[in-house]
Amino acid sequence: MKSLDDALWALIEKAPPAPTTEQIAIGQALGRVLAEPVIAGFDVPSFDNSQMDGYAVRRADLQASVSADAFGPLPVSARIAAGDPGQPLAAGSVARIFTGAPIPDGADAVIMQEQAALQPDGQVVFSVLPAAGDNIRPRAGDLATGQQVLAPGIRLSAADLGLIASVGHAQVMVYKPLRVAVFSSGNELRQPGQALGSGQIYDSNRPMVMGLVAGLGCQVSDLGCLPDKFQVTRDALAAAAQDHDIILTCGGVSVGEEDHIKAAVMDQGELDLWKVAMKPGKPFAYGRIGQASFMGMPGNPVSAWVTFVMLVRPFILKASGVADPIPESVWLEAGFDWPKPDARQEFLRAWIDDEGRVAIHPKQNSQLLSSVSGSRGLVEIPAKTPIQKGDHVRYLGFPGLLG
Repeated sequence: MKSLDDALWALIEKAPPAPTTEQIAIGQALGRVLAEPVIAGFDVPSFDNSQMDGYAVRRADLQASVSADAFGPLPVSARIAAGDPGQPLAAGSVARIFTGAPIPDGADAVIMQEQAALQPDGQVVFSVLPAAGDNIRPRAGDLATGQQVLAPGIRLSAADLGLIASVGHAQVMVYKPLRVAVFSSGNELRQPGQALGSGQIYDSNRPMVMGLVAGLGCQVSDLGCLPDKFQVTRDALAAAAQDHDIILTCGGVSVGEEDHIKAAVMDQGELDLWKVAMKPGKPFAYGRIGQASFMGMPGNPVSAWVTFVMLVRPFILKASGVADPIPESVWLEAGFDWPKPDARQEFLRAWIDDEGRVAIHPKQNSQLLSSVSGSRGLVEIPAKTPIQKGDHVRYLGFPGLLG
């Protein structure tokens, strides 16, 4: 039986090279994988500017006009708004300035308007003497010319798109999205909206897996439910391999299980059947059909979900060009007891309670998808390791697992 780490790294090593690239508008790049570094072609900001509404001052003028409990009065010689051209500050005066406006030559600080009092004659008195540079955003304070803004191999977030725009790039080079085919399998499955007969269940795995794949920025094809017929299954997998990078199925991958999917894959490609020491999960299959990678997950919904996020997701991200596909985790205090651990590494559906501790869902059966929908993360229980309240446990939040 493979450990989860061994299975994960074996999959990562099997991931194909990143796909070809394309240049697209930044407005279309959310969630796409960056293929080239983004470099700043100029300083950001490109000029000293005001951090807030107030008055641009020359500290020496304030020091020369100090009274018992105030500085000034000094006349207002200019009004500078964001977008106005820069101008020198007249000696012995201040400039009314607004957030984002260029600092006038000669000014060395900005005093916020709450610390200023406008007099009836139009002059201003200040209650503080600022330090040099106060409330000024300096040129290149964020990015300097030639600096790498973003490294390749990341999935672009909304903040990343704003950062790219801030250095003047209208387009960005990204990897093309992977094409992923998703099948379910089994004569017992019916589609939502159809009537259920005796012994039949609704197909929940396929829409779930399609949603998980779509969340990774892939192009997803819904190729339906495979019947328990060898030739039909073989033909469907062969057709999918012609125009997809990855093929995913749920169910029928347990060692020794009678199933046409395994036979259909092995008849036209290669297939490894693994027992992974994880719960829920365990059965997993990896192979190839032509140029397409094939992965088979367990049929129980929670087992399929956990297997996807812990094994399939990192593989897809690596094949998409992501530099670091391993999910992030944090160590938190357990707010629960788990006195009878399994011989396998376990992943319990969980969330963080109001006290910052990990709480677990009361239902942990691998068939109960409500335990995933009603949770906000997974907590790892090492093999053969009992957990008591107060122990520190590894927690993987859904945002890091699903994006």
